[in-house]
Amino acid sequence: MNPLLTEKHGKFFNRCLIGLPSAAQSEDSNKLAIIYFCLHGLQLINNFKFSDVELQYYRDFIYNQFMMENDEFIAFRSTHYFKNITNYDLPNLSSTLFALYILLILKSPYHEKINRRKVLNFLIKSQVKEGPNKGGFVPTLHYEDGEYRQFGEPDLRVCYVALGIRYLLKCHEGNLEDGLDIDLDSLLKFILDRHNPNGGFSSTIMDESHVGFTFCAIASLKLLDYPLEDLQNTTEWLIQRQVDYPQCLYGDLDYEYHRSIDIGGFNGRENKLGDTCYSWWCTGSLHLINPEFVGLCDIEKAERYLLDITQNQMFGGFGRDPDATPDPLHSYLALASLSLWDHRKFNLQEVDPVLVITKESFNFFKEEINY
Repeated sequence: MNPLLTEKHGKFFNRCLIGLPSAAQSEDSNKLAIIYFCLHGLQLINNFKFSDVELQYYRDFIYNQFMMENDEFIAFRSTHYFKNITNYDLPNLSSTLFALYILLILKSPYHEKINRRKVLNFLIKSQVKEGPNKGGFVPTLHYEDGEYRQFGEPDLRVCYVALGIRYLLKCHEGNLEDGLDIDLDSLLKFILDRHNPNGGFSSTIMDESHVGFTFCAIASLKLLDYPLEDLQNTTEWLIQRQVDYPQCLYGDLDYEYHRSIDIGGFNGRENKLGDTCYSWWCTGSLHLINPEFVGLCDIEKAERYLLDITQNQMFGGFGRDPDATPDPLHSYLALASLSLWDHRKFNLQEVDPVLVITKESFNFFKEEINY
């Protein structure tokens, strides 16, 4: 098995922070996500090395370029290029969560600058109040006829994001002003309605189960203190996501959904190919249900898939599959998976399995954020 190329991964993340190739220009709206993956990736491999001057510059950059505040709410925008262009300058739930993650790793006591009540107002405005999607959250608000209105489709990913923001505001500790909060009961129903008979969760009711949505659902339920042991069939469905078919089964067949090179990896749905990120979505989900359940997978084969197949030996980073260019998302989730499985073996920092941030940043949150 190849070693974890820690030094190359550090150089990869730092290169991505400096600049990305022109082919990535369509990802500008995901800039805060990219920064989050890179910074927390560097901290995972113990290579987070910035001067105090640099850290302060980065804090100011996040606050000054991405934070939106008006009389009603505080949120963060997806790209600073639309700053102050009213019809395009949209507050975004995902960007708000990623911004808070970034401020944690930059050790910014954001409670001093961010009014909790205003962020809660943003969450409340983003939650669907009626209809079949009641309790869910839309990803953004758009400005029309002098007011902000809900825009986009609600799904489990956005629910997880909203609950993550609520947690980072320490709303779970109580003492909320005037009892102001999102509708937790309807949110719980929205999530459980998407739990399928096979154990997985889907984007809409009775749609196909998917590991990404399943992780978001399980992490959301964890944040809601729901008893995860009550989920029927979920553990077995997650274990079945590991690709481990015997070669004799497909040796003489031209079957498009099987590649022997995928063995040890995880797929997101039945009859799909392996993908690096599902290593986290699957084993992270199992860990949240019960940390011992991770051992129900073949972790040695899972490690081999990441280190021998999708780890880029030349440039560092991890790709989606052996043919893909490495990118920050798959690189970070690969490292998070290795940390979850055995952080000491790979000399990695521990990762918090619910928020998917380093334990160092999580400890800063617990000790230094004082709402």
